[in-house]
Amino acid sequence: MAQIGSRARFLSLIGGLLFATLPVPGLAQDEDEQTPDLHMLEEVPALAPQGIPVKIRFRSDTRFVVGSDFGASDANLYWPRGYLQIGVPLSERAAVRLRLSGGAALYDFDGSTDLFGVGPSSRQPFDNLYSGTLALEGRYRLTEAWALYAQGVAAARWEEGGAFDDSIMGGGGLAVGFQIPDRFKLILGGGLKSRLDRSSLRAYPLVDLEWMISDAWKLRIHGPGAALEYSFNDAFRVFLRGQMTSRRYRLDDRPGPVGRGTVRDRQIPVGLGFHWVVNRNFRIGVSAGVMAQHKIKVRDSNRNTIGSISADPAPYLELRIDLRP
Repeated sequence: MAQIGSRARFLSLIGGLLFATLPVPGLAQDEDEQTPDLHMLEEVPALAPQGIPVKIRFRSDTRFVVGSDFGASDANLYWPRGYLQIGVPLSERAAVRLRLSGGAALYDFDGSTDLFGVGPSSRQPFDNLYSGTLALEGRYRLTEAWALYAQGVAAARWEEGGAFDDSIMGGGGLAVGFQIPDRFKLILGGGLKSRLDRSSLRAYPLVDLEWMISDAWKLRIHGPGAALEYSFNDAFRVFLRGQMTSRRYRLDDRPGPVGRGTVRDRQIPVGLGFHWVVNRNFRIGVSAGVMAQHKIKVRDSNRNTIGSISADPAPYLELRIDLRP
């Protein structure tokens, strides 16, 4: 009985810790994707005498949100994204990675919305939204435990038909990492980036923690979100995850008060899922749960809020395919 009680208290503690680290609106980083996986630079193989062992990874994520109730309108969301990462060792201590990503937010509204301050309209409030990112990231290992990380990023977020050159942003950051091999990794830092609305530069955090609580349990805090994982073996694990994503897109030029304004899409999915390593080159992940928060806000070219709509919780499904040649 004492063992059962201790186990229950332990699981309650972990659950409370996970809940405490789930994202809140104040932690959202507009115009960002999730904090980059800087710790994955550790996967770049060491420089070998026979040549440069390039590490290539391709990942595809697709999220479906069904029946989001925005009040006067329901909406379905199809959100495909793709990532290409190329890691190259420079020496026994240093490695760099080129990261390319792109995606789209494809909404289908059924009903009327008033996002643009001109009264309810049954038309789709905006066209397809697109995004792209180019990042160069590096790591220099000082000792077995300590490392330095750096990144430079250029990104674009735009509505279909909008001016691409008016949707480009950039920035860069520095971080320091500490690890206890196979048990604990922590990367902390920050940077500065430009904003889509051309206001002052904005500071952003870099946070990446992995803690192997036991041989089976792992806690991950990654940017504005957290995950608790349980591994049945090396190939299969399940997880509970909550993550905030907040992206701002440049709108096409519109008549009236909006002009060349922006639309922000903020989502907080919370759900359960699994990750399966099929073989050394192919992995698959599936998660499902509830979109705990889903909010869309439009600003005009002077950064004044024109309209905002929020949805009730709605179910979502996310699929991930990971190829590692």
